[in-house]
Amino acid sequence: MWVLIVCVFFGALSAWACSVPVFRYALERWNPDAYGVVLFHKGSLTGEQAKWLEQMDPDKMPTDQFVNLMIKRVDLEAGPEPEAVNLWKEQATETLPWMILYYPWASRIKGPVWSGSFNDDNVKRLVDSPARREIARRLLKGETAVWAFLESGDEQKDNAAAGLLERRLRHLEANLQLPEINPLDVIDGLISIDESDLKIAFSTLRLSRADPAEEIFIRMLLGSESDLKDYAKEPIVFPIFGRGRALFALAGEGIAEDVIDEAGLFLTGSCSCEVKEQNPGIDLVMSVHWDRLVRRRLDIDRELPPLAGFVGLTKGSDATAKKPGPELKTGEVDSQAGGRKPGGVSTVIISSLAACALVGLAVMAAGFFLGRNK
Repeated sequence: MWVLIVCVFFGALSAWACSVPVFRYALERWNPDAYGVVLFHKGSLTGEQAKWLEQMDPDKMPTDQFVNLMIKRVDLEAGPEPEAVNLWKEQATETLPWMILYYPWASRIKGPVWSGSFNDDNVKRLVDSPARREIARRLLKGETAVWAFLESGDEQKDNAAAGLLERRLRHLEANLQLPEINPLDVIDGLISIDESDLKIAFSTLRLSRADPAEEIFIRMLLGSESDLKDYAKEPIVFPIFGRGRALFALAGEGIAEDVIDEAGLFLTGSCSCEVKEQNPGIDLVMSVHWDRLVRRRLDIDRELPPLAGFVGLTKGSDATAKKPGPELKTGEVDSQAGGRKPGGVSTVIISSLAACALVGLAVMAAGFFLGRNK
């Protein structure tokens, strides 16, 4: 009996594992979760307002466009449910129309990301921004991850942290190795490009907290972990991969070599658990039709041209790339962000693998016993 259980356990592990690197599997397969938008209004929308709604409602977009939003309209003149009325009262505003943005249900993050007047400027800033457009362009061109660097406003502190990050990323590019792709994964369609086209490439992108075009994007990032509000005067880094998924935050002193290494190892390692929800990270709002752009040989620069206001977004410099870094630690590391020791990405990853294995074990064991009892 114990032999059977062991066999089932390892069978479950292999059933849930694939050889495609996490960053590429996420780009190919992990559809982003939808953020919720509650739109309060009275009576019918005007023609102009209806056009704004078309920019953020995927159901009203052309077939070649998409944004991961789910819209719920609340007409305050149409007898809305008591819960909706109470939510409107909590806004403490008389401005209408009014919208509230919420994290995806799967994130388990309560409370709104942002709220504001429903107008053309706010709709555009909600669905897209110069930084998000550039991140999407780089990911679709094959970069492993884009490390969004949220500046503290202290130039000396920001430059020191950014320099450390750049040097370590160049070291990871030179020392990390991608897993060998199993031919069966190619046959199963788990990867749509040749193995020779896979590459390890990291870039950085600096964000100013004072940039109005990125306000809603920055709110998404800062609300992704409950204690990031404690680092208002510290730089914070978010590795973004796949279809616009932020892995976890590195804050203040947490922008350290071992934490950067851990993120790099996870992103470039085999996708041991194919279930997105069992992996670390949170999706961001991106106005990108990922399915259309990932699996077709399209010109990304033409399909996703930079948005107006594209300034201050930089990749690592050649001077930084030539500086050697300390030896890469390939074993267990103490992951921490901003000096936070509990949790860490190592614990998250181990928990994810264990959860996937247990799910597979439970399913296979149930099937065995049901078949035995027939």
